[in-house]
Amino acid sequence: MDGEKTKGAVVDTLNRIILKIDSLPLWCFVVVVAAINFLPYFILKEGSVFEIIDQLDEDILSYVLTARHWGEGIQTMPEMLGGINASGLQPAAILFLPLYKIFPTFWAFIIQYAVCFLAAFGGMYFCVRELTESNIMSIVAAVCFSMLPLYPVYGLSIMGIPLIFYAVLCLAKRKNMVWSLMLTVFFGLTSSLVYTGYAVLSIWAVFLIVIFVRKDRNKGLTAGFLLLTAVYIMVNYHLFLELILGESLYTSHREEMVNYAMPFWNTVKDVFLNSGQHARSYHKQLIFPIILMMAGEGCCWKKLSAKGRKEYLGALGGVLFLAGVAVFYGVCKTAPVVAWKNSTTSFFHYFQIERYYWLYPAGWYLEFAVLFSIWWRRITILSDRKFWNWPAFKVIVLALILIPVWKNVKENSYLYMNVNQINNGSGITGYISWESFYAEDLMEEIETAIGRDMDSYRIVHLGINTTPALIHGFYTIDGYSTNYPLEYKHKFRQIIEKELEKNEQTRLYFDEWGSRCYLFNGATGNAHMLGKREHIVYENLEFNMEALKELNCEYLFSCGEILNAEELGTEFLGYFETEKSYWGIFLYKIT
Repeated sequence: MDGEKTKGAVVDTLNRIILKIDSLPLWCFVVVVAAINFLPYFILKEGSVFEIIDQLDEDILSYVLTARHWGEGIQTMPEMLGGINASGLQPAAILFLPLYKIFPTFWAFIIQYAVCFLAAFGGMYFCVRELTESNIMSIVAAVCFSMLPLYPVYGLSIMGIPLIFYAVLCLAKRKNMVWSLMLTVFFGLTSSLVYTGYAVLSIWAVFLIVIFVRKDRNKGLTAGFLLLTAVYIMVNYHLFLELILGESLYTSHREEMVNYAMPFWNTVKDVFLNSGQHARSYHKQLIFPIILMMAGEGCCWKKLSAKGRKEYLGALGGVLFLAGVAVFYGVCKTAPVVAWKNSTTSFFHYFQIERYYWLYPAGWYLEFAVLFSIWWRRITILSDRKFWNWPAFKVIVLALILIPVWKNVKENSYLYMNVNQINNGSGITGYISWESFYAEDLMEEIETAIGRDMDSYRIVHLGINTTPALIHGFYTIDGYSTNYPLEYKHKFRQIIEKELEKNEQTRLYFDEWGSRCYLFNGATGNAHMLGKREHIVYENLEFNMEALKELNCEYLFSCGEILNAEELGTEFLGYFETEKSYWGIFLYKIT
């Protein structure tokens, strides 16, 4: 008997501790989580590693080049693609632009990431707290969401979804009105309309229609919607002029983009289970527990209170919405829709309306947190001695569900990558660090070797990413842009026309997409990350050098030796590499 009493006392104590923890403001642990996450960047500094493709090699340029010419009032950025219209370099989060004017690029990026991280953590925490009143579920969801390997260059387009949802919840409940409206403006200035802003506005509009039908005149919600719309119009006025008035300074290369159909059910299944590009959520292991909890609650429908039924229907609506996003994506990729897009012109030809799946990282963790919290509260705590009523048991269940999820999140997080880099270095990890990719020391050596002001000549790359040279200050005739003049694409194509004929896949890549305007060729195709360890050698290259000269190009940066350099009309000036650089560059002067 004494043993059973002792055991019962221990269980009661443990349960009370958990209940006490659940009542505490655990949001303050953001300091600990952020410190752990960002410590490696202060240790490695520019030796840190991040996702490069579509982040460090593209979108970051929109910040760097725009900030470089901030206040000059110019319409054309002269550095890239022989001069690209400023509207083609619209940053995803305009509020972060001053960082790139004030700080070195690396630290501007880290500060931007830190702001996004804190917004992701705080937004998820307070959103879950508002929905569930559970601090434990709030902190669990906040940690998982903020540690996802999302792209800071997109600002709060993905990382800020819980934050704007929290603002909407507060406006709907007519609480914290001023604060919520301020968060709405902040979200508008730190997110992209064409990435997720349109999705947020469309869902918000549907919400307003529903409450209007119910004759609920919520002025706060309406004001928030109008305020966010106004911010987006102000930031994206060039886009709205194009849509409404048909005004555009040039015809975009995107007019030639070709959309391809995909198998409907396979596409729906893949998106539903795995999300999609740039929005990795690692939610797959959450789906079965969510469905199980939904089924369990459904079986208890008759026993649910009015509040319980409302919560259940809200959770069910969330699951149906997430499933609907996958179905919508699949529909957008069906043959009839793709054929229609290919037949249209301008904005509707290339706009990716299926990007609702960018809501997945926030949506799945919110859904799980809400359903688990409902299950947590459904059983009367300590109503008897059955173990499944113990808060301790529920914490164990929560941990067991999240172990595989957390394993995936951890092993793909930036924290894991950088701790691995600290322990092992690039020689073992294979990661390309910030300083290795941008190779500032290497670029300085080449600048010195050329010995001219960088704005007095143009360069082109072969097998090498253009961004390191652009960040350093070189002027290029090539580059990666999702919006540059179609006329320029045609001019550049003349240079690589014969080489494209040697590789059909590369030809389609350039002709039917074309956002990477590089010296593609028959030997290495569309490869643009060929480092010094690749030992590339080019033979019998057939570039149109006259077309190259017409674009005022005078130097060629190659990843490998060009054996027919003299025949091609170039003069070899030397080979350059440094210990830390990822690149080894053969420098040629175009004669």
